[in-house]
Amino acid sequence: MALVSTIDDNSYTKIPDEIIKKAGLKPGTDIIWLYDEKTGQIFLMEKPENFAKSLRGLGKELWQGTDANMFVQEERNSW
Repeated sequence: MALVSTIDDNSYTKIPDEIIKKAGLKPGTDIIWLYDEKTGQIFLMEKPENFAKSLRGLGKELWQGTDANMFVQEERNSW
């Protein structure tokens, strides 16, 4: 989905209503703006209430089929 909004003379822009509805945003929601220097792209995301909880489980697919305890033990033994 690609929607367009305009930045006004005061550097304000309006998030399209369709995005607000789909993302479940409400007035007062904090938004994080990210600028990727390499690609020149701008990303927006809702600021999580708890960053640790929002990152929990990230990359879990990397461990599928691997015994994490055995992996850690093998790494420790290699020292």
